[in-house]
Amino acid sequence: MRILTFGFVLLFFPFALSAQAKLRLVDFASGFQRPVDITHCGDSRLFIVEQRGIIRIVDSNGVKQTAPFLDIDASVNSTGNEQGLLGLAFHPNYAQNGWFFVHYTQNSGGDTRVSRFSVSANDPGLADPNSELVILEADQPYSNHNGGSLKFGPDGYLYIGIGDGGSAGDPQANGQKKNTLLSKILRIDVNNSSATTPYVVPADNPFVADPAYRPEIWTTGLRNPWRISFDRLTGDLWIGDVGQNAREEIDFQPAGVGGLNYGWRCYEGTKTYNTNGCASASSYDGPAFEYNNPSVGCSVTGGFVYRGTQYPNFYGQYLFADYCSGRWWATVRNANGTFSTNQIATLGVYEYSSFGENSKGELFVALLSAGKIQRITDLCVNFKTNGEANTSGLCANDLSGAISLNISGGQTPYTATWSNGASGTALANLGPGNYIATIKDANGCEQRDTFNIANLSPVAPLFDSPDTLLCIGESVVFNLNADKTPLWAIFPSGWPADSIYITDLPYVGTATPNATQSLQAYFVDPANGCTSALSNVLNFSYDAAAFPIVSLNKDTLAVQDVWTAYQWYFNGQPIPGATGPQYIALQSGNYELYAYSAAGCAYQSGGIQVVLNGTEMPENVLLMELNPNPVQSSSLLRIQLRQAENIRLTLSDSVNKTIFAQSQRTQRLELPLDLHALPAGVYWLHVQLDSGAFTRRVVKH
Repeated sequence: MRILTFGFVLLFFPFALSAQAKLRLVDFASGFQRPVDITHCGDSRLFIVEQRGIIRIVDSNGVKQTAPFLDIDASVNSTGNEQGLLGLAFHPNYAQNGWFFVHYTQNSGGDTRVSRFSVSANDPGLADPNSELVILEADQPYSNHNGGSLKFGPDGYLYIGIGDGGSAGDPQANGQKKNTLLSKILRIDVNNSSATTPYVVPADNPFVADPAYRPEIWTTGLRNPWRISFDRLTGDLWIGDVGQNAREEIDFQPAGVGGLNYGWRCYEGTKTYNTNGCASASSYDGPAFEYNNPSVGCSVTGGFVYRGTQYPNFYGQYLFADYCSGRWWATVRNANGTFSTNQIATLGVYEYSSFGENSKGELFVALLSAGKIQRITDLCVNFKTNGEANTSGLCANDLSGAISLNISGGQTPYTATWSNGASGTALANLGPGNYIATIKDANGCEQRDTFNIANLSPVAPLFDSPDTLLCIGESVVFNLNADKTPLWAIFPSGWPADSIYITDLPYVGTATPNATQSLQAYFVDPANGCTSALSNVLNFSYDAAAFPIVSLNKDTLAVQDVWTAYQWYFNGQPIPGATGPQYIALQSGNYELYAYSAAGCAYQSGGIQVVLNGTEMPENVLLMELNPNPVQSSSLLRIQLRQAENIRLTLSDSVNKTIFAQSQRTQRLELPLDLHALPAGVYWLHVQLDSGAFTRRVVKH
């Protein structure tokens, strides 16, 4: 996990809950001197750590055992405000081996010491004060920032939180030093501790292979980790790290992920502190949550993720507080890895020095000066609501729905407001939809219930068509889409039918538009009679083009040049290459034109009978074709005879000046005519055969 986005200070993101918890602290046990830690050994008892060096036992009813469980006051230096007996952890196999571990500052010099003790062989309520086995020690140059947390992780290893050595601003730069245990969380194996081998470094510690690091290091870059905890369900590690004078932060580690660096002293939370010799900001791991010091609080006290059973509205939330301001927060990790935090209380009594949980996951908090332990409860736990609607579904326009609420527990009077603006515990005259009720009691407890009355009406029809611009006389092809079948489609205009029974989707229909040239419908569900809203309107329009009118001038057929494509026909057959607005007839017969509009519609002209008087070809001529004509640059002359003859060709202009002449004897002639050099105008091609002659007009564009 790399650094979270820097640049924000105090962000509260409300998370959706059907019911909101309301924090209430209930006195559980009292009469302690500066309690700083709370834990359990796996049974119903709680163990309370007093800073001066004493551990006391409280039973499940909050009754304090008279004799202390352990008294090492003589070994503990608690003269400094942050010195003393600071942490306690019971071995996961305590019921078998009787081992527990303590974290304290030594009476001689104030250095950190982690030791193992054993329970008395004769009395489970007493420890053996002579059973101490020193596990680990760390030099402390100053009296403050000793950390003090001890926790066994889900992996069975002991995690130790140690501060940066104290003073202010980390003057020895321990936060980023690799060869010191200060400013770190350590991870060691104490499952087979002995005087000669008090601990072993786990082989999978993140820096074991790097000789520049102390191998015990699990996490680095912490200023003063005041209370760490593991989520008993997920194994995730949460850390409350006390800031210098600007930011207080909550840090997070996914289960089993070591080697993170939270940036102190380079950064205090996400705020730059002293970046001399530091890497880029992206090299460090940012907090899950941070808040301003001193405007919001002065010292964070890390808490626990609630995994108990008595207060389900707290379940899965990491609860923590500020020592000075009495503010409490709840944080959850979202599925996408981000965090959402709510401030849930601001209490007048504070100095919350530590959190703890019992064997069942219920949470407790210690008040330092008040010397007592309070149980964390939910004031709203008994506030319950439920309700029901009189129907599961209605037609869209049916307003016969009703919802009634039942409220129990909590403190009267109750209020209920609804998402539709109504109030009260009963609603009537409801149509289909979602209705959200927000119910509150006099204590401010809140429940939200959502009721759904399904809309049984089918979704309105949706029309689409591959082509809404029609050629004259063309039929419509349309698609009708629906959300289910079977359905009746009703057409108010009666077109293309009064109704159609639809069983398959999409329904594809074909019809000829009526005078309205538009299509609209609604559905009726045959199962319940519910009707849909009207569909979209599918409008059709006809191509605006008219039928082509062909004119004849001597041998030239022409039409107005307003079409996108043309094709001339002779005696019912298309004439190859005759694709312009004009065509010069080469022989007598019936001519037609197909003209194509911009919409792609084809329109056929009427037939025109052409008789080429005086230019009739001799009987021996089977084919005479000049294509194209009119000519842009060149044209192909083709002549086919029944029998071979002498053919003499002459091309002349309008004043009878010969352009070229050519003769040959053949039965089949194909001759390209290159006219690109000639000016535009009318020319005459004279064909002289042994059996006769004929002339054709040639138009050059």
